[in-house]
Amino acid sequence: MLVIDFFVSPDGNSPVVEYLDGLNGKQAAKVLWTLSAIKLTHPAPSVYLKKMVATDDLWEVRVIFAGNIFRLLGWRDGTDKLVLAHGFTKKTEKTPLQEIRTTETRKKIYENKET
Repeated sequence: MLVIDFFVSPDGNSPVVEYLDGLNGKQAAKVLWTLSAIKLTHPAPSVYLKKMVATDDLWEVRVIFAGNIFRLLGWRDGTDKLVLAHGFTKKTEKTPLQEIRTTETRKKIYENKET
C-alpha cells in the first residue's frame, strides 16, 4: 500500500491542505476519493497518478470533476511513499512551469530537512 503524506513547510503550513480547504465539499471529496484509490490500488492507474516527464522526478495526481481539472504535485520518497506538496486547478493543457518550480522548491526544502 502506498503511503501519501502532505509536505509541511518550515513554518508549519501544508500547501496541499490549504488548497483542499479552498475547494467546495464535492470537489474536495473527489480529490480525497482519488487519493484513496491511489493508496489502495497497486500499481495506481495512470489516469490518477503519473510521473511527470522533464522534471526532477515529480509525480502528478490527476483529478477531473464537474468540468474542473485538479492537480496535486509531489515526489516519491522511497518506493512506498508519495509526498504531495502543491495543488492547483489546471486551466491549460500543459502544466504551467511555475507550478512545477514551486513543487521542485518544496522538494529541495523537504530533502534538506530529511538529511
